[in-house]
Amino acid sequence: MRPSHDQPLTPSLPTEADAPDRGTRLVLPCENPDEWAFVEEVLRGPVTVLADLDTMLTRFATLDSEPRRCTFFAEVPTSEEAGEFDFDGFLACGVPLLLTVALEMPTLFTGTEVPIGKTYSSWTAEGSVCTADVAGTKLGQLTLTLSRRQCACLLAHSFFGSLKRPDGVQPNDFRFTCADLFIGTARSPNSATTFLNYFLMLGRHGFGEGDVSFERLGYPKHLPPPWHWEASERPLCRVHVADGNLEDCEATLHAEFANAFIGGGVMTGDFAMEEILFLNKPELMVAMAVHNRMADTEVIRVHGARQYSLVRGYGSSFAFAGAYDGRRAGAPPTVCAIDAIRGGGPAMTESALLRDMNKARIAFEGVQELATGHWGCGAFGNNHDLMFLKQWLAASEAGCSVMHYYDFARGSASHNVVPLSRKLGGLTVGQLWAFVREVTGDLQPANVATFSVRMREIATGKRRVPA
Repeated sequence: MRPSHDQPLTPSLPTEADAPDRGTRLVLPCENPDEWAFVEEVLRGPVTVLADLDTMLTRFATLDSEPRRCTFFAEVPTSEEAGEFDFDGFLACGVPLLLTVALEMPTLFTGTEVPIGKTYSSWTAEGSVCTADVAGTKLGQLTLTLSRRQCACLLAHSFFGSLKRPDGVQPNDFRFTCADLFIGTARSPNSATTFLNYFLMLGRHGFGEGDVSFERLGYPKHLPPPWHWEASERPLCRVHVADGNLEDCEATLHAEFANAFIGGGVMTGDFAMEEILFLNKPELMVAMAVHNRMADTEVIRVHGARQYSLVRGYGSSFAFAGAYDGRRAGAPPTVCAIDAIRGGGPAMTESALLRDMNKARIAFEGVQELATGHWGCGAFGNNHDLMFLKQWLAASEAGCSVMHYYDFARGSASHNVVPLSRKLGGLTVGQLWAFVREVTGDLQPANVATFSVRMREIATGKRRVPA
């Protein structure tokens, strides 16, 4: 017989001995009877006002090594920090959905294990498959598919703080902690309201059709890649320099300028490109639970994640701006997470150039139209022109027909994307790669200033390019 609310349960959490595979799969709270009884007791408590959610988050936080007290829902909804978010609508429609889908976990995941894609697992894990075999090198693929309802269930438990980091997984490899947006030193009202809008939209409109797939692609680092840059006779693809928002592009694949730990600082109030994308499309956050750090020769692609919110601003000016209006028609694009090498170090060595080119080439596998932009040129400090050339080479070698390039700093004298695409567009992949090595060979490891001068010389016709 279950205790009453006057006698709160104290869950008996599983130990490493109870679950020897905790580092290789997500262990759900419904797997342990005592743990699930505690979850049910908390989630079945009455929610008549928003502040009742504070009580729930606080109770789950008592299980952490450093317990915290949540006051978000008592303080934010009546303050200026609420912004444009409809907290009344969230209480009426979002909260019931949030609680219902969280309590469905035992049913939603009956007979379903959620494996964790560990670093290097794209080609070493049981269940990985080969998508290419060129010159003896295999491109491995590891895929997990979840329903939208299963994704929402995991996100609900991440919000409450009832889904804990598995034993055997390092803290940086498990950043799936949505509760941090609402409780503790990382509390972030702008991020939090954008995230809550996901549940408000589900409560009002339902889940809709389709699944979400999380795909890890890569090849062994000690082997050569399954393509040959020097000998490639593929023509360079067309470059369309675009304005506006990258996520509105019709292309079927959208590049995501990622941290090696996918999701980056989205749970700590960061507002760069990756973090904003994950807040707009919270189903992407599930990748933070099921994929560890990407190796240099690995990428993560997510198929089917929908956009639920609109936002404005960037960095300190970021704010929730309402429900998504469906401005991009068609199926959701595939999102490919690619982390760049950091600028300022040996960024112009041939190994560094190839590291990024190979990673982008994996991500762009099988794609006809790609949307991307200044990858690795924000916090990572890379050169705009160099990162453009790397992606152009990778997209072209992958057989992409057009690369929609979102030039957010268009008009700036700091880079030369438009003239470079015009003056070099008649080359093959092999010819452009040879030219890139020619103009960077004496600049190693990182003479960015001289490289920028050379790119300006090419743009203005002062430096000869291959015929």
